[in-house]
Amino acid sequence: MEFFADTSFLVALYNKKDKNHLQAKRLFSELESQSRYVISDYIFDEILTVVLVRSGKYLSVQAGEKILADDRIHIVQVDEAVFEKSWLVYRIFKDKRWSFTDCTSYVLMKNLSIHAGVSFDEHFKQFGFEVLP
Repeated sequence: MEFFADTSFLVALYNKKDKNHLQAKRLFSELESQSRYVISDYIFDEILTVVLVRSGKYLSVQAGEKILADDRIHIVQVDEAVFEKSWLVYRIFKDKRWSFTDCTSYVLMKNLSIHAGVSFDEHFKQFGFEVLP
């Protein structure tokens, strides 16, 4: 099964100090043999930045290297068409406090027909897709 992985999930997975670390690790192990994770280059950027701020450069680099080396994680680029649609979503959903990166995730999930995500982010649940955990 294919899941869109949000920043909050992968930060929790790679940061042992994160409050959701054990839950993320358990879920990643349970889904390991049957899963492929899709992230965007924007998500990759957010992960490195969050881990950098919370835990330092060394752990940020380690997280990036683990993600890039993991065959189960596929990184898609936000191209001009996705950027434009995301900007439209960002402006239209005035009642949502979605970041621009959240909007790119929403558009990519729609475009790639991914119906499930892994996230601890409340905003991510508002997309209307199945969200684990």
